[in-house]
Amino acid sequence: MRNKFIPISIILIVLFGLAVAGYVSPEKKEKIPVRVLFKNSGGKVIFNHIRHHRDYEIPCEKCHHERKTSDDEPLPCGSCHPESFDKDYVREHIRSFPDTSYCVQCHHAELGKLNFDHAAHEEYADEDCQACHHGNDIEKEPQKCGNCHTNSGTSEIPSVRDAAHDRCIDCHDEMFEAGLKGCTPCHKMQNMKDYSGDFTACGQCHQENDKDLVLNRTNAFHDQCMDCHKKLQRGPYKESDCSKCHLK
Repeated sequence: MRNKFIPISIILIVLFGLAVAGYVSPEKKEKIPVRVLFKNSGGKVIFNHIRHHRDYEIPCEKCHHERKTSDDEPLPCGSCHPESFDKDYVREHIRSFPDTSYCVQCHHAELGKLNFDHAAHEEYADEDCQACHHGNDIEKEPQKCGNCHTNSGTSEIPSVRDAAHDRCIDCHDEMFEAGLKGCTPCHKMQNMKDYSGDFTACGQCHQENDKDLVLNRTNAFHDQCMDCHKKLQRGPYKESDCSKCHLK
């Protein structure tokens, strides 16, 4: 009876050994892709990746612009440049990156403690609180802005950010003309390399449509590829050369 269990025991030991070996062995790095298929409304594009990298000897950082050193593994273009900048991409894009260190490439600013001297502003306003606060018809006594204005705001009450900015710009229009560069006189910025909180929506600071902040894959490739081909005057670079890349 015992002899019957010997083969089973051997098989179980072998399978266990393979499982342990697979668990402890280092993960194999993905090989450089030979060709990459892109689907779009203008016709599928087969991009010969290996030819550009090996035969044309184009360094990785020439196209993969997030690559900082020769030791960095270049990210797939789709990690940053989606087919469509939509809610699905915003929700799932974090899965495209190997770790959170890449977050600061796009999420480059978060506000810290507000550098605001209330006593000094009282002096500037000659103790006229209504220079910043609402009049008696809205609030009999000056209150903290956050008592009524929330971070998100409503259709009736603007966000605390918009309400404060509307007040501040009356006196500090020169700061706001500088755009994002004008944040630091009032706001202390977070060190994003050490930041671990939730990221503010891009539209809170960038007034342009969010879609303009990240190029979709088609526009990114057109800009990157066409600029290079036009500069070299080689390959498909003319307006009539679409069929050289796009398949019907």
